[in-house]
Amino acid sequence: MEKPRIALYDFTDCEGCEVKFVSLREKVLWVEKKCLIVNWRLGQDYTEPGPYDLALIEGNPLTHDEIGRLKQIRENSKIVVALGSCASLGGISAIMPVQDRTAWYVKIYGKEYQPRGVDALPLHSYVKVDYSIHGCPVDENEILRTIEEVVAGKFPRYHDYSVCFECKIAGNPCRIIEKKPCLGPITQGGCKAVCVSGGSPCYGCFGLREAADIPGLIKILKNFADDQEIKRSLTMFHNRTEEIVELVNQIDKGHL
Repeated sequence: MEKPRIALYDFTDCEGCEVKFVSLREKVLWVEKKCLIVNWRLGQDYTEPGPYDLALIEGNPLTHDEIGRLKQIRENSKIVVALGSCASLGGISAIMPVQDRTAWYVKIYGKEYQPRGVDALPLHSYVKVDYSIHGCPVDENEILRTIEEVVAGKFPRYHDYSVCFECKIAGNPCRIIEKKPCLGPITQGGCKAVCVSGGSPCYGCFGLREAADIPGLIKILKNFADDQEIKRSLTMFHNRTEEIVELVNQIDKGHL
């Protein structure tokens, strides 16, 4: 049986999610034993062209050249996985609305600067994405789990529990009970509640869980948080998530 051919690509990003892959340490040797990593700029001096059985892609395609390269990768890959919140949700790069970018280009680079970037959008805005490993950065074990599933001939599945479940395991007091904003109830688990354990709120970087009751959470948050704080929490990582954007518009209109 031939080994699966794996490619790791990155667009505009901090490369933190790829560093998480390196953080697997000796487990990377298991990946190399079971798979052929044939294209990885960060970790290899050589590359091989597709087709690929699995392409892991980090970051936002911000330029027309990057968008074109993303489409080529999609054509040459059986399974495309968005690696990290920038690739799967838009991430930190997508916090600023595209209409605000021009003023900042002028302020930072001057009036003569000609930007090449178009907008910070998740990969699924341009191509079909088969699976997303969420997180900012991702959990390295989620990368390994995904690769193990592919090697076994299976398709990766999302966790069927929220971050709240992992908070309970970690022994964290509930932020919402303490009247502090948190997106844990609507966020897919898998992060081990690392942010809440460190004293920060959950901003949903691991993606929305299936059947998430977002209006219900907004109703609860309104008991102790103002609209601006709620919108800030919802759009930290989900400024390009259609469902979230629509609900934020409903808050602005006073319908929520």
